[in-house]
Amino acid sequence: MKNLLLFSIFLLTTANIFAQLRVRKNSGNDTYIYVDNTVLFVEQEISLGRNTPGGNTEASIYLRNNGQLIQGSSNSNNRGRGQISVQQNTPVTNAYAYYYWCSPVGDSGYLTTGQGGGNKNFGVGLLYEPQPGTSETAAQQVATTSGLNGLTTSPITVSTRWLYTFESPGTEREGNYTAMGGGLNAPPGFGFTMKGVGEGNPGHDQVYEFRGRPNNGSFAIPVAAPSGGESQMTLTGNPYPSAIDLNKLFYDTGNEELNSIWYYDEDRTVPSHYYSTKPFGYGVWVPGDEDVDGDPSNGNNMGVYTSTPFKYYTSGGGSSPANTGTPSSDQNKRFAPIAQGFMFVGKNTFNPSADGFVNIRNSHRIFYKEGDPGSVFHKPVINNSSEETADRSTWTTGSSIASTNNRTPLMRLWAIFDKAVTRDMVIAFSDDATDGYDRGYDGLSAQDLHTDAYFPIGPDNDRLPYVINGTNYEPEKYIPIAFKIRNTSLVELRLVEEVNPPYERAYLYDSVENTYKQLNGTNIARVTLTLTPGTYDDRFFIFFRGNRRGLPVPDINSENALTTNVSFFQNNSIKQLEIRNPEAHSLKSASVYDMSGKLVISERNLGDNTNYSFYTGNLSSGVYLVKLITENDIVIDYKAVVHNK
Repeated sequence: MKNLLLFSIFLLTTANIFAQLRVRKNSGNDTYIYVDNTVLFVEQEISLGRNTPGGNTEASIYLRNNGQLIQGSSNSNNRGRGQISVQQNTPVTNAYAYYYWCSPVGDSGYLTTGQGGGNKNFGVGLLYEPQPGTSETAAQQVATTSGLNGLTTSPITVSTRWLYTFESPGTEREGNYTAMGGGLNAPPGFGFTMKGVGEGNPGHDQVYEFRGRPNNGSFAIPVAAPSGGESQMTLTGNPYPSAIDLNKLFYDTGNEELNSIWYYDEDRTVPSHYYSTKPFGYGVWVPGDEDVDGDPSNGNNMGVYTSTPFKYYTSGGGSSPANTGTPSSDQNKRFAPIAQGFMFVGKNTFNPSADGFVNIRNSHRIFYKEGDPGSVFHKPVINNSSEETADRSTWTTGSSIASTNNRTPLMRLWAIFDKAVTRDMVIAFSDDATDGYDRGYDGLSAQDLHTDAYFPIGPDNDRLPYVINGTNYEPEKYIPIAFKIRNTSLVELRLVEEVNPPYERAYLYDSVENTYKQLNGTNIARVTLTLTPGTYDDRFFIFFRGNRRGLPVPDINSENALTTNVSFFQNNSIKQLEIRNPEAHSLKSASVYDMSGKLVISERNLGDNTNYSFYTGNLSSGVYLVKLITENDIVIDYKAVVHNK
């Protein structure tokens, strides 16, 4: 046995490409290939014989430590009753935690009889638990229960109650999911839901092992356009024992119906199985520019991802917001690792000649190691976005601009409602995008919250909500941003990330108040709004100086603009005069006079800081005249009332 294993390792490190591959017992002894941190490429079919059932070398091919199997364009049918063994882990899991999966294997005939070659259905009977204490190849089949909770027994026990597929385009309504039970009921290429094992808060790391016939060839997944204003999704994922390149998949001929890819997310610290107490939702990914340089590993074209604001669903598809869910920093979505499940979402309009399917093909497969940039099994980090509890030291702010040249130029905005629910949104810039809908650049919102923010894109009578807005950059451009408010709400709009920004200054423009509030720059305070119930889809705009849509061009340095945008506050509780200068106008001087005309405070050459403060604790109580003079000799006056006890 040892000689066979060593021979296999030697073979793979010297010539790991095969036209065909057949692995069978040799003189009654188990024979297997161990693929460690490398790729095994087979152009045509693989035929696997069955090793000793239940033994430490039951499988015929073992993929370990990012070992992957890729097959070629022949799309040949794999055969035999033998198994390939491939693993994936969930580091934050418990009996209440959902993950979305897509199996890289199907039944090889071990659980059924009379099967021919090709891709076959998956079921929980093909899941194993590794036994690293015994050997790197040993595993035991998981146990199952119809009860609520999966168990950390030996072997682990998976609850079949939470195994579901979602094979036809639809919405989150409970009736659109189909129970798998304990049978082989997940068709190849379609994803499935599964909850973890064990109770815990937040949980533990659990490794699952998939054993069966390796999937190969093409998979056609149905998609549909939004219906009644609601996006339609289908649960699929990566069906291969290798990574796949979602940029290639998205832009492949015949896949034009695909709008975006959604990733399931939830608060896995909540020990509950109930919709009404389990906050979850979907993050949105689009590829951006098509990668045509032939080098997928150079860090270009990683796409754009926005995290989900959590909410509670009901079985009928309704929802209510959850007060948790700071957006995840995980942006690694382009290269889907083994067993990753996600939702395909149809675009808003279909070509009449389209067949309504998105195809996953062998040509999308790639040897790409999980953990490298762009490839992470979706394992979110959960924080609380409450103003009182959030650790803001971990937040990226507009004052720290990412300088990674390979990343897509973008600005990331957070709309925070009542210091609780956070909507993550991105404006991404590309010369190939427009102000209208652009497939691959614009990502449909995954949630229809009662109180929400989004970019309205499309014809005026048929605009849809998007959370990723791809557009070409032009100075003097206005980009509409909409707010939907159910109850009077405090809205904070923060620019939390800038990557290679093509602009110098960005503002929130209010067309009703005719005000410009700066979003970026050093030490810029948040932009806050108090909005009454209603839908504001033609009032607010993100502005990059200038005029594209016929709105008035602001003269940032005019006397009216200065008077409107420079604000004063006499903070008597801490004995100081505070001046906010959000547009960073350059100030020559600041002077304070008492009512007799005596100069009591004088500062020169203040520069273009955005905030100033002056101590007033040594002044007598009374009314004072504050006078600012800009470098353009514009004078701004303010009366401050000082109370010193």
